[in-house]
Amino acid sequence: MVRLLASLYFFIFVSIIVINQSSEYIWRNWGNQAPNELSYATQVAVNLRDVLNSVGVEHYDQKETLNIININDVAWFPEQRIALENDEVVISFDSNDNYQLSMLLSDDESIIQLGPFAPSRASFFTKYGFRLISFSVLGLLLILWLRPLWRDLEQLKVITERLATGKLDIATKPSRFSAISALTQHIQKLALQTASLMQNQKQLVNAVSHELRTPLARLKFALAMLAPKDPQQVHAMNQDVVEMELLIDEMLSYARLEFSEREMTKEHVNLSELVQEQIDKSAATSRKQITQAVEPNIIVNGNEHYLARVLQNLLQNAEKYGDKQIFIELRALHQGEVILSICDDGPGIPIDKRNNVFSPFTRLDTSRSKETGGFGLGLAIVAKILGWHSGKCWIEDSQFGGAAFTVTLPTIQKLKT
Repeated sequence: MVRLLASLYFFIFVSIIVINQSSEYIWRNWGNQAPNELSYATQVAVNLRDVLNSVGVEHYDQKETLNIININDVAWFPEQRIALENDEVVISFDSNDNYQLSMLLSDDESIIQLGPFAPSRASFFTKYGFRLISFSVLGLLLILWLRPLWRDLEQLKVITERLATGKLDIATKPSRFSAISALTQHIQKLALQTASLMQNQKQLVNAVSHELRTPLARLKFALAMLAPKDPQQVHAMNQDVVEMELLIDEMLSYARLEFSEREMTKEHVNLSELVQEQIDKSAATSRKQITQAVEPNIIVNGNEHYLARVLQNLLQNAEKYGDKQIFIELRALHQGEVILSICDDGPGIPIDKRNNVFSPFTRLDTSRSKETGGFGLGLAIVAKILGWHSGKCWIEDSQFGGAAFTVTLPTIQKLKT
């Protein structure tokens, strides 16, 4: 930042000096080509004095128009008096910049004064045109200084956009004239390292998917062969293997979400129909009483598959930990949002732990027993998918005494029925 500020200060300082000197030179040699009126008036005054000295003031035809005074009637400055005695024209100015010409006649006593004369006013272009041109040149020079900086910022934008969408082929060319070229190179290096880590993670997920499933399949086959010898022990071991498979599936599913956003397409989704569809699926297998209050024809912009995954995870959560009943409510708000609430009558979630449940592999042992299953990834998946859709989820106390999961999403419209 110090380099950037120093570069900008030095550039503006030098530019102003160059522009001022150039403007002054142009004005002297091009913009002020008209005859100097003061020099012209002085020459006319000298000619008039010569005429008066030659013919005499008393014989001049227009002597009544002349202002002739005695030299002692005016308190001259010493240098002015010397100039008059040396036959020079003395120029004086009043408070309005009007000028007056004074000169001594040959009798060494009479002073003839011409004026006062108002100086000619500069034209509009002369007064403001050079200022406008000077500021325009300064603005152009600033644009030239900012161009390499703008190019580097654009490349930083491209880097972040490509990383956000999962595109790892990053190649940029920072400008060596930019004041932030070093910063751009550091960020590009960091982006390449991040891209490498993302690529390694993707390869690790693929490797885990293949390398862990193969030994587990062999272990299940071996357990099946040993089942007749010790059925009870083999059954317990087989449950552990199944749990490992489920854990691997859940981990891989969460890991793949990191690469799914760039492939996700969004469209108009009738959230009311999607919620109703998921409720019907849950009601077909649930032993709990499910009630609902779903407003019809609420449209959101999103991916139907991933929004369905959010609903599935929340409904499964309510099914696992609810006691006897589940309540689902969907309604549109006036602020352009839709709100979805899924309430249960289970043990609930302590206030100080509600934010933690959206972190991966977080399980609340005090309120959620291991027998209910789950690995602490379901709500983490919900939070990630809602983030893609500019939504959010939080936990409140349910009206039935359990937990109430509330989801908000930006809505497009509510269709008329």
